[in-house]
Amino acid sequence: MRALALAFDVGGTSVRGAVVGPDDVVLAESRVVTRPGPAVLDDIARMGEELLAGLSPAARSEVSGVGVAFPGLVDTESGISRKAVNLGLVDTPVAAPLAERLGLPVTVMHDTAAAAGAIWEDAGSPASALVAVLGTGVAAVTYVEGRAVVGVSGQAGELGHLVVDPAGPPCVCGRRGCVEARAGARAMLERYAALGGDTSDTSDTSDAGITGVAELVARAEYDHLAAEVWSEAVTALADGFLAVGALLAPGEIILGGGVAEARRALLDPLRSRMRERAGVTAVPPVRLSSLGGRAGLIGAARLALAPTEKRA
Repeated sequence: MRALALAFDVGGTSVRGAVVGPDDVVLAESRVVTRPGPAVLDDIARMGEELLAGLSPAARSEVSGVGVAFPGLVDTESGISRKAVNLGLVDTPVAAPLAERLGLPVTVMHDTAAAAGAIWEDAGSPASALVAVLGTGVAAVTYVEGRAVVGVSGQAGELGHLVVDPAGPPCVCGRRGCVEARAGARAMLERYAALGGDTSDTSDTSDAGITGVAELVARAEYDHLAAEVWSEAVTALADGFLAVGALLAPGEIILGGGVAEARRALLDPLRSRMRERAGVTAVPPVRLSSLGGRAGLIGAARLALAPTEKRA
């Protein structure tokens, strides 16, 4: 049996964990509601212990490491969360306490970088592309000549905090009218509720980045409030992508993350809205990643398995 990895994707609404093989085969998977503060680390460790306990002894012996896709500003080298606003963590060790609990080496990486890297590789590693990860947050990584543009701080690609409507709703970052304030999964559900939408079927928002938005999109066929919220989200994404296009002109845009699981209901209106609002900006091809909401998990697993594969 080839090496296995424990992978975790820590999001604003849920933490997903899985046992993943080197061919991206998910052998076991779990999910819990995200708890802010140090509690999230305990939840990750407990989920890991449960996933390991569910494996056969032979499979357990093949688990070679742990990959964690973590939000906010992450120091990968030290395994420390420098600042995760949604989790309320500042200068908090992540890798060390998890390694102690799980008895395995732990690598921590920024969640968008992990997910975008997996999406980019799955898409054939195009030389020029904007890879957008759409979930509770909205972020992106731009690839130029086959290399990710990370910026001096390592945080290039905060697409969700690009202002597209200065008079728009407040964003968690403190500004108004950001892409994420309209197109983030949690923001969409909150907006729908604020307009008076019926939230009876979306009371469990533990996986609002996927199930909640799927329900919202389904309702948009007959519910004018859901249709309004979805249209606002698509417009915000279109304007955000066009702004990036005006500056960097990527060869294509590839969409992943939970919100992208809306598939044609997202892709078709997004393409149309971008063409309508493009002005002189060229509109690149837009396509969907096959990884969907599992991109973060797959990226984290590949991160954990990379040292093993290099040694093989």
